[in-house]
Amino acid sequence: MAVRYKTFGKQEYAYRIWNEKTPATQKWVQRSQYLGVVIDKERGIYEKRHEVKQLSLKHERCILDYGDSYLLHEITAPLPICDALKMVFGGFFDVLMALVFHRIISGQAMRYAENWYEGNYVSVLFPSADVSSRNISKFMSYLGDEKMQRSFFKAYIPLVQKGRKGVVIDSTGLPNEINMSVTDWGHHNGGIEFETRLILAIDRECGLPLYFRYVAGNVGDVTTLANTIAEMKKNGITVSSALIDAGYFSESNLTMLFAEGVSFLIRMPSNRVAYQNIVSGSSDIENPKYAVKYDRRGLFVKEVEIELYGHQAFAYLVLDPERRGREISKAISQMQDDGSDIDKTDFVDRGKMVLLSSERLDTCNVVPFYYTRQIAERMFGIAKDDLNILPLRTHSEPNFKGFMLLVFISLIISCEFKARLGKKISVEQALSTLRTLKCKVFDDTVLPCEVTKKQRLILESANVLVPKISGV
Repeated sequence: MAVRYKTFGKQEYAYRIWNEKTPATQKWVQRSQYLGVVIDKERGIYEKRHEVKQLSLKHERCILDYGDSYLLHEITAPLPICDALKMVFGGFFDVLMALVFHRIISGQAMRYAENWYEGNYVSVLFPSADVSSRNISKFMSYLGDEKMQRSFFKAYIPLVQKGRKGVVIDSTGLPNEINMSVTDWGHHNGGIEFETRLILAIDRECGLPLYFRYVAGNVGDVTTLANTIAEMKKNGITVSSALIDAGYFSESNLTMLFAEGVSFLIRMPSNRVAYQNIVSGSSDIENPKYAVKYDRRGLFVKEVEIELYGHQAFAYLVLDPERRGREISKAISQMQDDGSDIDKTDFVDRGKMVLLSSERLDTCNVVPFYYTRQIAERMFGIAKDDLNILPLRTHSEPNFKGFMLLVFISLIISCEFKARLGKKISVEQALSTLRTLKCKVFDDTVLPCEVTKKQRLILESANVLVPKISGV
């Protein structure tokens, strides 16, 4: 569309320009159509102010919560994943997105989704969504179908897979009392719970969730790594490197990674003989030549070349002096007053850890590289705190599987949303501030209410403008 701009006084106006042939004379003439006052020339946003005045003569249907869902939609609608979701879910796209928005914005149990939907601008954005309790249950079962989940990953993975991928793999427990095959008693972090283990693979470069699977709570992490990588491979994800925690350390896992050509970095458990040998053979760890800077802290990192299950590997002994001092002080404070149990306290391992790599790394980069795995902990935090994945309220295994896919899609969109907002504004802050921005819905028009200063600053940080008027 060709647009011409004219300035009268201090105001700029936009007109659509086109050529057409008149039926009577068969001559080409130029036509124009008034678009409105220019609000944002680059984005093509114009305002017909006479239309705003005419709204007073139209029937007002309702007032809706507007700002939170409008901002989320403006940020997520242009994302490639939305096109992929439309392709995969077709006529179910509206109900999927309505439930995704409900999970990100509201976080309430899905039995409240219908009431929330009716009072939110989401009902205008996704008008064909049926979010009644009965339909949600049917839709969760539809999402839980194995063919549907494979179709999703087939469409989603090419959007984030750029060649071979470096991934972070971790797991977390999802306590529940659902009677299904993937729920059992699990022992993790010193506690015992009836749970399902959610395993998440995250792209280390872009920070987006890449793949998920789940196992029964009584299945140890150490036994899940091979199947996780095998499933990812079958779904088109070629893993080049993996960051994994000590819970996955075993001869079979490391041998498998060597055989698959997957480079890895993993923390070595302190109860391993190799760990004790490395620590005991590195009494010179506090030599200044091993000193490195990590953020605002000073560490000592020593490289030790070792043979591991028939393969060459590199161990990195890391000593944190500050942490060592805290741990020793705490151990001494917990001893008996007469010091009779001092021989039982081992100070050798305090403040130390051993990181094991299949490849030689720069000692200055080992610790920062390893701690990028904290991205997994942040993902689990978003799922549990922001998306309120717990408590699990599904009552069947198909619905549970569908709910896991819904949470995974919500997690992707939530991460994209958070990235757009930047570090200074949290998702919770943005949504709670914009929730009070309402809109009036007329027969064929939506009229947003006035934007406050706080709301405007959040919208500007996300490079989003609120129109004076929009269509239904």
